[in-house]
Amino acid sequence: MDNNIYAISYKMRQELYKRIVFVLKIILICFVVISIFMTFLLYPVVSRSNSMAPDISAGNVEFVVPFLRTPGRGDVVLVQNHETADLNIIQRFLNQCFLFVTARQWQPFGTENRSGALPMVRRVVGMPGDTIYIDKYVVYIKPKNESHFLTEFELIDKKYDVEIFTAPTGWDINLGAKSGTKPIVLGEGQYYLLGDNRMECIDSRLWGPVKKDAIKGRVVLQYFPFNKIKVF
Repeated sequence: MDNNIYAISYKMRQELYKRIVFVLKIILICFVVISIFMTFLLYPVVSRSNSMAPDISAGNVEFVVPFLRTPGRGDVVLVQNHETADLNIIQRFLNQCFLFVTARQWQPFGTENRSGALPMVRRVVGMPGDTIYIDKYVVYIKPKNESHFLTEFELIDKKYDVEIFTAPTGWDINLGAKSGTKPIVLGEGQYYLLGDNRMECIDSRLWGPVKKDAIKGRVVLQYFPFNKIKVF
């Protein structure tokens, strides 16, 4: 009788062990699949400022496709225009674990780069080969091999709004974001990025042109808040 009890107890422990291993395998597979999906295919990004207002406001959430790194004129992209912190393999693994359980909203290491700036969403206005300048917040672009300047809205097919205002008499144009820039020619693989909120935005007026490898993906959809769902 005792031997039977021990045998039954052993079998129960073995069954419990197998179930635990099975559950852990399922969790691991889910972690790997979701991590791959949200690293290479699609992941959410939370806007933390009103730099892209009125279309994208602080707190809005957008989906970014990371393999779409060659933008077109007018596209909205995620850009990391500063050197990022070097992470070892353990820190990268822990980041992936925390990104997995927080739906890619938080990670413990490398959340900011060395200059303290997070990746940000901006609009591609200038393409390689363009000559571009800004006058009173109006963007003028002469595409490569063209002879005339056009405004961004004459040149870009995508529909979007920008926030600017007419400065009152005596306004210091050096206050806030630059209202004007000198003409520059974009080199090979360089893009000119601006925020839609031209009055309160850090963008290529400060950084200068952005290299292609600084673009981490293209924004394809704003899905939160639900009453402002928008395809880009």
